[in-house]
Amino acid sequence: MTAEEQRPPSEWNRHSIKTEVHRRGMSLSGIARDAGLAESACRLALMGMNRKGADAIAEALEIPFDTLFPKDMFVRSRSSHSKPNSKASKKSRQKGSGIAGDGEAAA
Repeated sequence: MTAEEQRPPSEWNRHSIKTEVHRRGMSLSGIARDAGLAESACRLALMGMNRKGADAIAEALEIPFDTLFPKDMFVRSRSSHSKPNSKASKKSRQKGSGIAGDGEAAA
């Protein structure tokens, strides 16, 4: 192998990551199993769809996560996406609190 083939890419992408995994005699499914994840986790990670799988790949290759994966690939998890709550802006349909002065007669 020449020095050119052994040098890591200047910018990693899913193809170069997968090539590096196989070059080291590992498999994406094996990395996922070793990390206690579903076998598809690392394959999904290469598409930006599984952060835990991406963490497992970075750990297995001993390459820092920020070096291996593009910065915009895993910006936020799905659960952290802000979703407007349509119910929060609507007035409650429950009966009033019974306090006089809010447009209803106190009973």
